[in-house]
Amino acid sequence: MARLNITDGPSKLDFMLALFDGDYHRRKVEFCFEDPQRQPGDPTIPSLSFVVNEVSRGDGLWDCDENWLFKGYFPGNDNAPARGFFSTRTRKGWIEF
Repeated sequence: MARLNITDGPSKLDFMLALFDGDYHRRKVEFCFEDPQRQPGDPTIPSLSFVVNEVSRGDGLWDCDENWLFKGYFPGNDNAPARGFFSTRTRKGWIEF
C-alpha cells in the first residue's frame, strides 16, 4: 500500500458533494501530492482523482471541526481501495491506496 502526503485538495463543499452525489453521477475529488524523493528537475506527481464513499470525523488527535477520515477508491487502477485523512481547512492530509 502506497502512502502519499496531500498538499492540496477539494474545498469543504466539493468534498461534501463528492460523498452525497448519487451512484449514477459519482463526483470525484482531486488531490495533489508531495513527492519526498523528488529532485530538482524531476517531474511532479500528477494530481489524481478519487471517489469518496465514506467520511467520518477525525479521531480526536486534531481539531475535529474540519478534519476528516475518508474511504473510497482510485478509479484509474481497477478501483483500488483508498483511505486517508484530509483537512478541509488546510487542504492537506494523507492517503493510502
